[in-house]
Amino acid sequence: MPKQVTHPLTGHVYRLTEDGLVEVTDPKTGAQGIFDFQARWQSGELRHADLQMAGWVGRLAQRRSARQPEE
Repeated sequence: MPKQVTHPLTGHVYRLTEDGLVEVTDPKTGAQGIFDFQARWQSGELRHADLQMAGWVGRLAQRRSARQPEE
């Protein structure tokens, strides 16, 4: 199951994608955006993401996967 967190103030859902980016979805409108772990916009309708949330979802997952031995 992918890592997913709901922002406590906006209700936006932050989800880690398979390629290590952060997908942000506004459940009220269905608008989505793709960001890196530093909340830099990559693509999509949403153009702003919370830096702390994007970092928590994206950066920590990247560090954990880096520690796992390659198969």
